[in-house]
Amino acid sequence: MTTDTPFPQDNEAIDRASKIIADSLAQGLMEAELILGAERDARAQVVPPEVVEALDSFSTILTKLLEYNEQLGERIAQLTDAVTRLAIAQPQASAPAVGVMSAKPQLPEMEPSFAAGGEGLDVTIAAVPGFQGLMELQRALVRLPQVHSAAVRRYQDDEASIQLVLSQPLTANAIAEGVTASTGRSIVVDEARPDALRLRLRFIGGE
Repeated sequence: MTTDTPFPQDNEAIDRASKIIADSLAQGLMEAELILGAERDARAQVVPPEVVEALDSFSTILTKLLEYNEQLGERIAQLTDAVTRLAIAQPQASAPAVGVMSAKPQLPEMEPSFAAGGEGLDVTIAAVPGFQGLMELQRALVRLPQVHSAAVRRYQDDEASIQLVLSQPLTANAIAEGVTASTGRSIVVDEARPDALRLRLRFIGGE
């Protein structure tokens, strides 16, 4: 990204120009003082005293101007040096500090979903509350908008197996929450393996 801040080489050019101007002014003042001094000495005998006094006063003023010119040159040099330091420090200040990128908040990991279509996934449900509970479970699964079909394959010792075919991808927790909301019975996820198309749910609590 570009910036309007002058580069150090520009400041060096300004510094050189200011020094040339200051030196030229100082040289002119010194020459004027020398000329006035010589003129004063040459005419000291013929010039009235008040004129000599005026020349002395003017010479004093030129001396002070010369001192002010030197102070001005020093001040310009200080300002040029300060601008140079600022131009060098500005890119460093705008650069990102070390470790800032690594300090970015991490997004929470998204739960993997079971893929839609195919032969479906094998859903095992433990602690099924009787045959009536199994029927409620099946109806609750079919009511889910992402479910295409839910067929009971096995039911024995309060454990059922259902072949669930999805029309849209769906997570294990979404399935459990949907069944809980539909049946009023709490059901949790014991195991979810989207890569193996296996899901194990379990009813908790009783009626």
